[in-house]
Amino acid sequence: MIQQMERIQPLLHDPEYRDSIRAMEELERDRIYCKHGLAHILDVARIAALLAADRRAAYPRDVIYAAALLHDIGRLKQYTTGEPHAEAGAHMARALLQRTTFTEQEQAQILEAIRHHQAGASPDSLAQIIYEADEASRMCFACPAQDTCYWPAQRRNDTVLL
Repeated sequence: MIQQMERIQPLLHDPEYRDSIRAMEELERDRIYCKHGLAHILDVARIAALLAADRRAAYPRDVIYAAALLHDIGRLKQYTTGEPHAEAGAHMARALLQRTTFTEQEQAQILEAIRHHQAGASPDSLAQIIYEADEASRMCFACPAQDTCYWPAQRRNDTVLL
């Protein structure tokens, strides 16, 4: 397992990736709603790995982690240019993934998951797993800003994933 996860290390240590995460965290510093920094994306990665294991999905854990680590990278562009974060994220992730050892097929799966992580997709797709993990990572039931949150009640997470 440790050897398998070595493929995400270049991504985590990539200066462009780290700068993007830091810049996004700075832009969200005073945000009272859900944040999209490293803590969130690691939560999504862990939950996605659990969901995939429960479903016996055939995605390597490092592919799941790469998709989760990159799923909100486009928030930086959304905040600075207004570009939708899923599309911006796929574009930004493509350049980052090309500096890793993920295969072209794996990169395509990761990019597809990033593009479609907001609305979900076919039940066992990586996009659907990331979507569900992203939703489950939110602790709406304990959020101090829940009274002013723009998310509709049916989308809010009011439970803990078991």
